[in-house]
Amino acid sequence: MFKVLRLVLLLFLLLPALFVAVTVGLAFYTLENEPLVPEKPPVNYATIVAGKELLKRVNRQIESSHKGQITVVITETELENLARMGAHTFDWFSAESKFDSSSIHSSVSLRLPPNPAGDYFNMSVQLDESSEGVHIDRVTIGPADFSGRWLLPLMARIGDVVLQDQQATLLLGSVRGFQLDGSTALLSVNPPPNAKAHLKRAVRKLQASRFPAAEQARVVHYYDLLAGMGNQWRHSHLSFNAYLTPLMAEAQSRGELGSAVDENRAAMWAMAIYFSNGAFEALLGKLVSSDHRLSRSPEYVTLGGRQDLMLHFIYSAGITLATQEGIGYAAGEFKELLDSGDGGSGFSFADLAADRAGIRFVEAATASEPDARQLQQSIVNYNSEKAFFPGIEGMSEGLSEAQFRRLYGSTEAEEYGHQVRLIDERIARLWIYSAPGG
Repeated sequence: MFKVLRLVLLLFLLLPALFVAVTVGLAFYTLENEPLVPEKPPVNYATIVAGKELLKRVNRQIESSHKGQITVVITETELENLARMGAHTFDWFSAESKFDSSSIHSSVSLRLPPNPAGDYFNMSVQLDESSEGVHIDRVTIGPADFSGRWLLPLMARIGDVVLQDQQATLLLGSVRGFQLDGSTALLSVNPPPNAKAHLKRAVRKLQASRFPAAEQARVVHYYDLLAGMGNQWRHSHLSFNAYLTPLMAEAQSRGELGSAVDENRAAMWAMAIYFSNGAFEALLGKLVSSDHRLSRSPEYVTLGGRQDLMLHFIYSAGITLATQEGIGYAAGEFKELLDSGDGGSGFSFADLAADRAGIRFVEAATASEPDARQLQQSIVNYNSEKAFFPGIEGMSEGLSEAQFRRLYGSTEAEEYGHQVRLIDERIARLWIYSAPGG
């Protein structure tokens, strides 16, 4: 009996080591150095609109189902748009789907942190037509190929743990089957009770998972401060500094009991969402509006005396922050959004200065706890936009493409690089960066 107990105890102690060994072995076998799905071109607004229209259409169908079975129609192009939106949101993710006469073939590549086993996790799945639910018939992970009937139930169980209330299992079980008609998939769905509430809760959980713990509550707090100031000063012509200084004072106060970096980051998320009137949030996710009514920002808030420069500063700060968070963004989308308000006014070095000032601000605000606290103190002490925003005098603006090429060649040319260095020098001389301790 003693020998049996000793053997059981020995096996129990060896289990963790065995688990680690198996995991490492599988990693070296399945991970690869090249992605199965290549990176896609950056999404544009048409892609985002098309993807969101699909989700809205499905949502409307579910809302009108009244406990009856519905047929959800998804085309190959729409599925591709969703995949590109996923890659747009998470830059470590890429996916694609192809339809044939009776199957959908989907592939996913996940870029991993540097490791000796391989840079990518690659997986392909095959879904065949079915009148009895939806099943993955074959799955390939790296070089391994096997039956995939277990995969969707496993993913649903994992989803239940993450989303809670068995939401994932309920949603998977609601799909009764699907057929293919050319490049169109027809899914027979019997939505579960309260399907809309389940979907909304799942979306909120997924959005929240993209940000650090308690981030949403912090962002909402700063957003409410901005909205309150905006209501009070709605018809006043004010510098953006009138909003930034109180926000940094609040971040300084709250950061004394926690993280100054976290408070700065949340304040900047709130600024990007508030002053874009929700346009930034539409690309980021419903960080505020998921359970909060958005307010319209005042029209007379400026930097350097201009609203467009204020927007360039804030949007560039938001893009930089999103990049730090690992959320994929195509900078061209934001440029398109900003330029749409410029009336096609041409290239502007003043705009570029505002962009680079926003980037530098985020770098200083989130570099480290001491840097974050120093920036808060500097903004509060100086209380002027001259502390963080460079002068734009002498900067060329309104250049047509032909004028830009004649004067500067391209963005790779030496003369253009010289102008950028001059801008960066102006930013480096700003008080919050050049003062002792700043």
